[in-house]
Amino acid sequence: MSNRLPIIPALNDSGIHYYQTYDESLALWPVHYETFYVPTRFGQTHIIASGPKEAPPLILLHGALFSSTMWYPNIADWSSKYRTYAIDIIGDKNKSIPTDLCGTRAGYADWLLDVFDNLGIEKSHLIGLSLGGLHTMNFVLRASERVESAVILSPAETFLSFHQDFYKYALGLVGSNGVENFLNWMMGDRYVLHPNFGKQFYAGVMWQDELRNQKPKADGFPYVFTDDELKSVKVPILLLLGEHEVIYDPQSALHRASTLVPGIEAEIVKNAGHVLSMEQPEYVNERVLSFLSK
Repeated sequence: MSNRLPIIPALNDSGIHYYQTYDESLALWPVHYETFYVPTRFGQTHIIASGPKEAPPLILLHGALFSSTMWYPNIADWSSKYRTYAIDIIGDKNKSIPTDLCGTRAGYADWLLDVFDNLGIEKSHLIGLSLGGLHTMNFVLRASERVESAVILSPAETFLSFHQDFYKYALGLVGSNGVENFLNWMMGDRYVLHPNFGKQFYAGVMWQDELRNQKPKADGFPYVFTDDELKSVKVPILLLLGEHEVIYDPQSALHRASTLVPGIEAEIVKNAGHVLSMEQPEYVNERVLSFLSK
């Protein structure tokens, strides 16, 4: 495993601790990988790459506060067929190093275009969960010529606004028992995070860094795409939602997506909630590979 590092700005104690927990989570990665950074106009972007270098590319975009290490239950299957690039979304809690807060939907698409260009990728499949799903749809709408197909898992907003409970639990994360309450709300008694990953999630919540605590903008995220935007999608889309989703009503999101997005494949995954790639990895891994192979 290689690790080509840029010059990393000095980290405070909570940042140093977070990096340590990130590496402990990465120890769960079950296949060979290399980590490196690519430059973009918005800062250095950290990437975990696996799979044969000659295989078709597959970009992975993680959920908020989860980082690219969240894909450890999926990466063995997906990297057996694709050259996977798990990308730490700039501005979120992870190992990417933002220098300019793009913050807008257009800026985030430009950031991802820079990543594509610096990886030498002309066109790729994309998979995104939660925040990563929102980024995926944003990129599909702004750079469809660079996307072979896209898998959107439990997207943040995108089709429906957050349930008011989301803000209650998200804003309470840094309070007493905030992380435990948030995870219990999101996952119930169906799933418990691996201890390594749980430590990383907690450390990310507690890491105070102005460049990774962006303020919402009117033209940024979160965002619900308009009917006209969704009708304009030009690439094949697979949407998977958990039957126990709590950030919005999954049936309503499924209905709006199925009604508006041309040719979309959409389904509710049984016995899964928001983080369905972790909760039901065997089914999700197989369903994704089946869709990507079409």
